[in-house]
Amino acid sequence: MMTIKQMSELTGVSARTLRYYDEIGLFCPTEKSKAGYRLYDEAAFVISPKIRYTRTINTSNT
Repeated sequence: MMTIKQMSELTGVSARTLRYYDEIGLFCPTEKSKAGYRLYDEAAFVISPKIRYTRTINTSNT
């Protein structure tokens, strides 16, 4: 399992953006620890390029 910081570093998407995506239901963590930390598995990392692509499209349209 990866922390939000590790996922952020690997994907190039900020931790703040990952939290926002979780809030709106776009990209949710695999699970949350007892302390409430967002945790991601390797399957989430495989999905993350789609998130980066979507982010690129959204920023280029503004």
